[in-house]
Amino acid sequence: MVPPRRLLFTLGCCLLLAATPTLAGRPAWKWLAEPSDITLPFEPEELSDVLSSASGPNRRAVEQTLDESYRLPNSTSPVHYHLSLRTAIHQNNRQFSGTVLIQIEVHEPTTTVTLLNRALTVQRAFLHEVATGGVAGPQLEQVAHATDTRTEHLTLTMSQLLPAGSQYYLRIEFEGTLQNNNNMGFFASSYLDNSQTRRYLASSKFEPTHARSAFPCYDEPLLKATFELELTHSKDYSAVANMPAAGAPVPDPDNADYVTSRFEKSPKMSTYLLAFAVSDFSIRTADRQTVYARPNVFDETAFPLEAGNRILDALSDYMDISYYDYMPKMTQIAIPDRGTGAMENWGLVAYGEPVLLFNPAINSYRNKKSVTTIIAHEYAHQWFGNLVSPHWWEYIWLNEGFATLYEYYAAQLAYPEGNYWDLFTVEVIQNAFSADASETIRPMNWNAASPSEIAALFDTVAYDKSGSVLNMFRTALGDDVWRYGLKTYMSARQLDGATAEHLYSGLQEALAANAPSLLPAGVTVRQLMDTWTSEPGFPVLNVYRTYGDDKQEAILSQERFLSNKKLPNTHVYLVPYDFTTGSQPNFNPTPEGYAWLSSKAQKISINAPNDQWVIFNRQQNGYYRVNYDAHNWDLLIEALHANPTQIHHRNRAQLVNDAYNLARADQLDISVPLRLMEYLRKETEYAPWTAAGSALTFFNNKLRGTDHYDHFLVYANRILLDIYPTLAVDSVAADETLLHQYLKQFITTWACRIGHGDCLTKMKQALTAAHQASAPVHPDIATAVYCNGLASGSDEEFVWVYEQFKNSRSQAQRTVLIDALACSRNPAQLSALLTVALGTGSDFDAMLASERTRIVSAVYGASREGVDAVIDFLMVSPAQVTEFVQRLGQSALNSAVSNIASRTNNQQELDRLNALLNSLGSMVPESVATSARSTVQNNFNWFTSLEGLVAVEYFQKVATTPQEL
Repeated sequence: MVPPRRLLFTLGCCLLLAATPTLAGRPAWKWLAEPSDITLPFEPEELSDVLSSASGPNRRAVEQTLDESYRLPNSTSPVHYHLSLRTAIHQNNRQFSGTVLIQIEVHEPTTTVTLLNRALTVQRAFLHEVATGGVAGPQLEQVAHATDTRTEHLTLTMSQLLPAGSQYYLRIEFEGTLQNNNNMGFFASSYLDNSQTRRYLASSKFEPTHARSAFPCYDEPLLKATFELELTHSKDYSAVANMPAAGAPVPDPDNADYVTSRFEKSPKMSTYLLAFAVSDFSIRTADRQTVYARPNVFDETAFPLEAGNRILDALSDYMDISYYDYMPKMTQIAIPDRGTGAMENWGLVAYGEPVLLFNPAINSYRNKKSVTTIIAHEYAHQWFGNLVSPHWWEYIWLNEGFATLYEYYAAQLAYPEGNYWDLFTVEVIQNAFSADASETIRPMNWNAASPSEIAALFDTVAYDKSGSVLNMFRTALGDDVWRYGLKTYMSARQLDGATAEHLYSGLQEALAANAPSLLPAGVTVRQLMDTWTSEPGFPVLNVYRTYGDDKQEAILSQERFLSNKKLPNTHVYLVPYDFTTGSQPNFNPTPEGYAWLSSKAQKISINAPNDQWVIFNRQQNGYYRVNYDAHNWDLLIEALHANPTQIHHRNRAQLVNDAYNLARADQLDISVPLRLMEYLRKETEYAPWTAAGSALTFFNNKLRGTDHYDHFLVYANRILLDIYPTLAVDSVAADETLLHQYLKQFITTWACRIGHGDCLTKMKQALTAAHQASAPVHPDIATAVYCNGLASGSDEEFVWVYEQFKNSRSQAQRTVLIDALACSRNPAQLSALLTVALGTGSDFDAMLASERTRIVSAVYGASREGVDAVIDFLMVSPAQVTEFVQRLGQSALNSAVSNIASRTNNQQELDRLNALLNSLGSMVPESVATSARSTVQNNFNWFTSLEGLVAVEYFQKVATTPQEL
């Protein structure tokens, strides 16, 4: 037995001196990192007449001032590129060189041609004639060139006037440097092979404005052209690109160790969709699809290849436009150390390894779901973004909104047994509400000029909100009309750019041909959708029933929903609404069942007896919240408590989510969602439970560490009381559905979180049994078993799980194991784990930078013991903090301080925070320290707010009132 004073040192050494480890981030922006069932996310306290207004010139709530100097002039445009690049990435040489030959068309007489260039060294530039057959002819002159580093404009100046209507070739020779593991432009990545040798590769990711960092080009989405590509690289490596290879690689005449890979001419496409990679990867092929991945994860490429074929075929059938009519092949490539993003390059989709590779022996159902839906997202882009691209980034939702919608819809088409569509409500619509309830959020149509402004458009609005709004209109217009409209739109704009107006025109034509009377008289698709796309936010539909003796009526009204205030707003959304009643329940939405609220308020007939509930927004297809009068809320709560299944499970999820968020916004008494959620005791579907997760997390975080916490635990235990015994939380059955697995993990996590004795015992026993047998836990329950088992795990068990992390090649599995290790409540184990995050030398060469920061956030996110461990770690010495910042970055330290403050609920914890802030001194900005103290004060103030007082009183009453079992 290790003496207590020696435990920290011994465990730390055990971890640090273990055998050398092997290497194993919805967007390319957020993915799709699954919501953690281990850490507790904290919600921020503060979120920093129709037809005439919709057609006016100033439709936006906020006027924009744009610096148009970033845009290219209209005097010329590209017709064709021939791009040659040379790389020695196999030697980890980050320099590359290239020549680009651009066929241009002149639209206005000019002596200058302006392209875009980011950090490339242009050596020489030449002007050539266009010879017979369209090829480059004789050189006319060597031209002067200069780059403006602010606008990134590369200006080529000719000695002669280029007349309008003429065509020329520009030949530009240049050099550049591969970017370093940042998933931008032409960048380098690496991995460890089975002999622990580091291998290097280079690949591209150009969206939105990074093509210019690989070659001088017209780097705007509308300026499409065809491409021919050749890559010169090591003869031991292979190259892959959008198009198939044009023959076998050709030996390089200048160096026998190199070959040149050439590729067929592409369709007309935007520069941001050009893609290529040079690597020593292995290839798996089926039909016209292939998957590229490093050789030591080749076994993990079988499922993505199968899913790719099924999803692409399903989308081709749905769109009634075959992918293979435009592209001859599809390749997927898994890039190491690329996070969890993905990029839809036409014919060569690139992914971070965790969202493409899948190994059923080590990866869970959640990984498989992410792989499936992200492939569907990127494949949907083959139509929305690739076949038809946005005219300008202002309309990026024409790409990302559709891809988000079909991410779930196409997965459902390809794998109907997965019921992926059920996840759209809770993962997309309800997620979009959170960001879109801010007063400062942008609308879907929002312009941008500079590269940083353009990059900022790839946000929740572009993805989740836009996907939700598009799905609302898909449902309201009917899927048949919708598909007719999409085909009309894509056929009209194929191989070109599009604006929102082009989409509206296609849908208008579909309505005229199939359902001319579906919309209100005189209302166009443009007028309808513009009320949603050109204004920020979303409405709450208020339903106030009159409960008359002879008439069953309701007054409907709308106002913009904001999470923390009410503000006067004259905007009117054209809201498609439908409803059903307790007397005649029918939850199947149809286009004919929708009516339209086109004013601030109106009275309607609802045909519902006074003693029967009414529910609006069937299956939550509409992108709006719904609030009811007090009596209808009571009727809904009574119905849920009596028999939840009489209400559709998506609407049950809607009621939970709406009630909680309306209460948080002071539009409903907080006791309403608390009373409503007590029905969950009878709930067996995943969607309502996960909708309740944010509410349970909020109260858990507010009350933990206070005298009121035990009352909340009684409340949570009671709603879990009936469902928990029905679930085999420590085993996996072959016939479990995807949604049942989601449900089981949610319930297990919460049961153990609130200290349910049976849950904690079973998780600890399962971990101990696995450790003794030296057999990893089944991946579908590994998260729950490892996390909850390690909460009281022995040093030997902790090190055993750490060894699995250290030896895993799967980035997805490594993330799961980091989160599990952080669940320990043992200070010495946590200190050792935090030390691992700062480790240097060959033993830690396999760790990704993202894994190091994940260790820290997982530790303070898992428990109060984790928070204390991070505080203790940062107070060891100023030298350790300096090392922390050098290794992980200042932002990691700032984030740690902010999150510690968020988890500070009592005076003792505040004393610890103050001691930390005093110890850190100037090593954290004063603004971070001030904000941390303000956060704690807000935590304390909540208990004297109306919401806090009512909630505390409610939980106390529940805990002290006997209930029937």
